[in-house]
Amino acid sequence: MNPSAHPPAPHEEGPQDRTLIAIEKLRYMLDYSKTSTIATVLAPILCIPLYWDDTAPLPFAAWFAAMTVAVITRYVLLRAIRALPHPAQDGRVLNLAIGLVTLMWGLGWFVFVQPSDMVSYLLYQIISLTVLFVGMVGYCVNWKTFFAFVLPLKVPELVFITAHFSEVVWPIALGSMVAFYLALKMAFIFSKSWEKSFALRLKNDALIAQLTEEKNASMAANLAKSEFIATASHDLRQPMQSINIFVDMIDNRQLSESDGAIFNRMRKSITVLNRMFNTLLDISKLDAHLAVRERAFHLVEIVHSLEDSFSDLCAEKKIKLSFRGVKQQVQGDAHLVEQILRNLLANAIQYTDQGHIEVAFEASTDGLSFSVKDTGCGIPEADLPLIYNEFFRSDHSRAQCDGLGLGLAIVNRIVKKINGHCHVQSEVGQGSVFTVHTRFAVLPAQAATHLQPPLASREADGRVPHPRDGQASKGHLGILENDEALLQAYLQYFTQAGYTIHIVPYEETAFHACLASLPPLDFILSDFRLGPKDGLYFIQQLREEFNQDIPACIVTADTSPQHLDLFSQHNIDVMYKPIDIHTIEKFIAAHM
Repeated sequence: MNPSAHPPAPHEEGPQDRTLIAIEKLRYMLDYSKTSTIATVLAPILCIPLYWDDTAPLPFAAWFAAMTVAVITRYVLLRAIRALPHPAQDGRVLNLAIGLVTLMWGLGWFVFVQPSDMVSYLLYQIISLTVLFVGMVGYCVNWKTFFAFVLPLKVPELVFITAHFSEVVWPIALGSMVAFYLALKMAFIFSKSWEKSFALRLKNDALIAQLTEEKNASMAANLAKSEFIATASHDLRQPMQSINIFVDMIDNRQLSESDGAIFNRMRKSITVLNRMFNTLLDISKLDAHLAVRERAFHLVEIVHSLEDSFSDLCAEKKIKLSFRGVKQQVQGDAHLVEQILRNLLANAIQYTDQGHIEVAFEASTDGLSFSVKDTGCGIPEADLPLIYNEFFRSDHSRAQCDGLGLGLAIVNRIVKKINGHCHVQSEVGQGSVFTVHTRFAVLPAQAATHLQPPLASREADGRVPHPRDGQASKGHLGILENDEALLQAYLQYFTQAGYTIHIVPYEETAFHACLASLPPLDFILSDFRLGPKDGLYFIQQLREEFNQDIPACIVTADTSPQHLDLFSQHNIDVMYKPIDIHTIEKFIAAHM
């Protein structure tokens, strides 16, 4: 069982927590004591105009001198407290410091108050209660310290009242003692409540620290996963690209019937591998947190691309593939819409053995919606909540088809990225309908007239030429590629297609040496990882050498998140291996 599946163990309060509580209490009370130092100095001075005329000079002078010593001692002791590393010892020092001052106020009952003088009695009672409640603000977080503060203040008062019980006003004296009792009780309750509150904060801090640690570990593991997928797939994509090109160059019409059957099975296996690689690429792109890039586009552009990719596979399985509502123009991210549809279509074709698949586009006030409906095997109701989980494959589909179980997880992540939502209706044996709602606006007809016609229309106009025997060179194509097998595949294919090929060295000394004999290039086709210098560097050098913005494309097997983000920041197109060589040729022809 995965240990991470268990909830975090509850944080138990131990000696360390009790020490932290004591330190926090001491710091709070120490700060309060320091900020109240001015009041501690001024209060005895204010007694001079209040009691000088009505008090004997000698007792007054003795009290004032003692109070002065107590205030100075308090200041010195407070300055000596550091809270660490001995909070208990420093707490006792604090108790002594504040207790000395309140003791002087307590002894003031015998100096300033005449039992028979109601005015002096009430005045000092007010002073005593003010000191009491002011002390509650700063010291009730620790009931022991509050006791050390208030007992020297109120015990002398109690002795004074007892000594002059026949002369004092008992309701007032009794009220003062009740206030004394309530203050002690409130301080005790508040102190315990504060301790529980602070202990809970420590538990929360511990939980937050644990969750942060687990989150960082999860992020590190996710980054390591992405790097591993990128590194491992890079080494596999390189030879797969060569295989794709050489397979595309084979004319299966010239093969015998048995060899043709073997060739077709090999092509199917290669198609499955390509689909898996493209799924891993989609995951890498999402891990790179690529931004949503909105532009105006024709839906027919996406439809033509999907037809090119899936029509042969549907024809082979005798599945009818149809599109509805394609004559619309949309303001949104065409690449992400196509990515969603590719995954949904691949999933539908994979699990449909007969019947039809329909892709329908609909416009609404909320934005573009589209659905993919198939007549496949359907999804059990119990599996519906799980189908968007990474690597999930239901038991009934696992035995029928190969795959990684990532297609619908990718769809779900992209839909969330564009702030849309997706839902599915499915019945076993009847098929499924996946519907995606986006916030991409469907453009009105008058706005759409300003858009450039889709690529399919431009191809029909003859701007994407195809090779013909004996035709003139289509243009000068510079190629930078460090994989020898792939370089030979490019050389053979594009030479047959009618291009003049120039193999550009990717070692910097040889690169600069060849520039003198290199004619102006019409297009640059480059890998990314070429050694100490990457493809972006050499493309920039070639553009500067010929002083023109030569059309270029990087065809790479590098899908690491940081490089995907780097590619998106440069004004250069990128294709990812393995990719159909005809797609590369169409792209080159369209941009030359």
